[in-house]
Amino acid sequence: MLLSELLAPAAITTHLRASNKRDAIDELVCLLESAHGLESHGEILDHVLRRESMMSTGIGNGVAIPHGKARAVDRMLASCAVSVEGVDFDSVDGERAHLFILLVSPENVGTPHVKVLANISRLLKEESVRTSLRDAGNANEFMAALRSAEARFLTVPS
Repeated sequence: MLLSELLAPAAITTHLRASNKRDAIDELVCLLESAHGLESHGEILDHVLRRESMMSTGIGNGVAIPHGKARAVDRMLASCAVSVEGVDFDSVDGERAHLFILLVSPENVGTPHVKVLANISRLLKEESVRTSLRDAGNANEFMAALRSAEARFLTVPS
């Protein structure tokens, strides 16, 4: 499964307002819930923050992939954001994160969740992909850049 299949344009912002890790995660969760018509009453935020407290999902190269599982979702969903200023996300390389992908799965989903995370990591290790996503001016440009990168770098069986 591809990241673009888990996103709606309304779940993407190219102007993340948050200036710290907790607020960034909160903003991503609000974006996800609003775009997908969910109201988890704090469950998604709580699960993602608990996961984040175990180990930072700041994977380096300006990328953070916070994620978690929740009863409030019936399928894998995502939201994405770009921060021009960057956010200190306790990344492995010590650099600020500029690209954020939030992945939320139902509690009973195992392997597909891990496979999507692996695809996202594989895609975002490419500097050209990170640059094109960071440079997107709006959600539609972000989605177009994402789909183009997926077609170029990922092979997903039909």
